[in-house]
Amino acid sequence: MDRSFSKRCVICFFFIAVLFFICILRVAVCSVSDVAAVQERQSSYRLSAGRVRGTIYDCHLVPLTNSESETVAAVSPTPRAVTAISEVLEGEELQNVLERLSSGKPVLCTVPHAIECDGIACTTVYRESVQNTAVHLLGYTDDSGHGVSGIEKAYDDYLYSGEEVSFVYTVNGLGGILEGVAPNIENNTAKVAGGVVTTLDINIQNIAEQEAQALATGAVVVAECETGKIRAMVSRPAFEAANRAAYLNAPDSPFLNRALAAYNVGSVFKPCVAAAGLESGNGEFCYECTGSFYIIDRDFRCHKRDGHGLMNLKSGLANSCNTFFYNFAFLIGEENIRKMAAGLNFGSSFLIGRDLACAPGSLPDRQTLSNAAQLANFSIGQGALSVSPVAMLNLYSAIASGGGYRLPSVIEGTLENGDLTPYPSGKITRVMSEKTAAILREDLAAVISEGTGSSAAPETVSAAGKTATAQTGKTANGKEICEGWFCGFFPCEQPRYTVIVFSENTDRQSAGCGEIFARIADRITALKG
Repeated sequence: MDRSFSKRCVICFFFIAVLFFICILRVAVCSVSDVAAVQERQSSYRLSAGRVRGTIYDCHLVPLTNSESETVAAVSPTPRAVTAISEVLEGEELQNVLERLSSGKPVLCTVPHAIECDGIACTTVYRESVQNTAVHLLGYTDDSGHGVSGIEKAYDDYLYSGEEVSFVYTVNGLGGILEGVAPNIENNTAKVAGGVVTTLDINIQNIAEQEAQALATGAVVVAECETGKIRAMVSRPAFEAANRAAYLNAPDSPFLNRALAAYNVGSVFKPCVAAAGLESGNGEFCYECTGSFYIIDRDFRCHKRDGHGLMNLKSGLANSCNTFFYNFAFLIGEENIRKMAAGLNFGSSFLIGRDLACAPGSLPDRQTLSNAAQLANFSIGQGALSVSPVAMLNLYSAIASGGGYRLPSVIEGTLENGDLTPYPSGKITRVMSEKTAAILREDLAAVISEGTGSSAAPETVSAAGKTATAQTGKTANGKEICEGWFCGFFPCEQPRYTVIVFSENTDRQSAGCGEIFARIADRITALKG
C-alpha cells in the first residue's frame, strides 16, 4: 500500500476523531448549561408587578409620564402575612387575596401604603395615567410596552427597557417557597429616572389645557418667541391614553393632533403679506376701500360691505380690510409674497423633535398665483394655502423677535444617569429686517387696541396679534363651516410668548379664539417664577 495514502488515512481519522470529541464536548457543555438554566428556573418563583419604562419630563423635570404610582405588596401564605394584610384590606379586595393565597403561593395586591411584616414585601410601581396631559404629543404604548405614537414612539429606544418590576422567591426542591427568606425585589429605578426631557412647562400646559376646553375641535400652542421652544401644545378633543379603545369610533377624530395638522388660515396670513410689502419698499401704499373690488369677472368683497374708506397698512391690518390686501398683493407681486411665505416654512414639513413633524400644508405655486383671482385669495389667506398651528408660530415669532425665528421644538434632550444630552437647537432664520418687524409689532398691537381683535385684549399685559375667520368650502346642516384663528404675542414691548389658538368650527366653541388668547396671556403673566 502506498505509504502516502496510509498517512492521509491516519490524518483523516485523527481529524474526524477531534471533530467528534468537540461535538461531544459541545453537547456536554450545552447540557450542563441547559440543566443550570432549568435549575435556576426551578429554584425561583417570580411575580411580575409591571414594566419598567423611562419617564417623559417637562422642562423643569416634572414627570409627565410615570406620574402616578401605587404600592404593590407580595403576600406570602403565612399566618402573620394574612393577619397583616387583613388589617389594610377589606371586603371583596381582601376576599380575593385570601382565595388566591389558598394555592400556597405568594400573590400580588395593591395596598394603600407599605407594610412592615415578615411574609410581605412592598415596592412602588408606576402606572399609565388615565388623564395624561399633552396626550397627543406624549403618545402612548402598546401591550408589549413599546411606544406607538408621539414622543413615546419617537424615543422608544430611550424609554423602553424590557425590564419588569418583579418579586423573586427562592424555592425548595419540591417547588415550595422557602419560609423566612424575603424575596429579591427587581425594580430598576435608574431606568425610570432616565428618559426624555421636553420643552413643555407643566404650568403653562395646564393653563392651555383648561382654556382649550372652550373648543370642541381645535388646538392651542404656546411657545417662547426667541427660542421657538413649545411650552404648551393642546389638541381638542382629547382621549384617555389608558382607555384608548373607548375612543376608536368616537366622533371628531380624537386621536388627530390638530396642532400639527394643516388648515385654511384666512386673515392671520395678512402679516406675511404685510412683511413682504414692507421688505419690497411698498410700506406707504394706501387704498380707498369701497366694499368690493372687481377682478376678472366678478366682485371680490370686503367683510365691511359699505367699505372702510382710505386705508394704509396699519389701518388695513387693524380693520382686516380685504380689498386693501388684494391691491397690495398686486403691487407687491406674487413672487415677493411667496418668497416670504416659503422663508417661514409654509408649505413645508419640519421636525419639532426626532420623527415628530408637522404637516407640510400647501403653498400655491407660481403658475397658480399668476391668475389674479388666485393671487387675491392668497393675499387674504384663502384658496390653496394651508398651514398648521405649529408652523404659524414661525410668522408671529419672527415679528415678535426682531425679524428672525427658530423652528419650533418640543425636546430639550435625553436624560440618562442624571446627565442631560441636549437636543440640538435650530439656527435663527431671518426673514425680515428689524425695522419691518418693529412696524408690524406696532400694527398688530393696533389690531387689538383699535381694530377687529379687541376681544383678544388681556387685562394685565399688553399684546399684539391678528384674528381670522377662514372659509373652508365645507358645509354642515346647510351652513358653511368656518375655521377661526387668533395668533399673537405678549407683552408688546418685549415679547416673550407666542400663542396660536385655532378652532376647526367656529359654531362649536363656547369662547372666541381671541378671548381664549387673552385669558391665556393673563394667566401666564400671573405665574410666579
